Amino acid sequence: MPSKIVSSHPTAVTVASRRRNARHLITSLIIDNDNGGADRTIRIQDVFTPGESNLVSSPTEQTVDRLRVDVLQGDVMSLSEEDLKGIECLGAIKVIGDAIDASCYVTVGYRPE
Repeated sequence: MPSKIVSSHPTAVTVASRRRNARHLITSLIIDNDNGGADRTIRIQDVFTPGESNLVSSPTEQTVDRLRVDVLQGDVMSLSEEDLKGIECLGAIKVIGDAIDASCYVTVGYRPE
């Protein structure tokens, strides 16, 4: 199961690229704000382009928040596969924080299907 560690940043950071005709299931999430500079809000985003339909012949890229977590300064939050059940990304997985904080680490585990 792949995973990637990124730090909090207000610009979305890619954890996993989109894959044609596949999705990503989020299997674990650890947010280590033990040495962070302040309380942080971390969001997991799904970036995808829907298929064509009768109503939309040229769909545009969509960005959807799949999870939002508030983590206190000095805290470490760990969510397991059971906690994250049902959270999946149809396209790329991106992580975005409310501020730049090189000491707030976000580890996302995922499984492509």
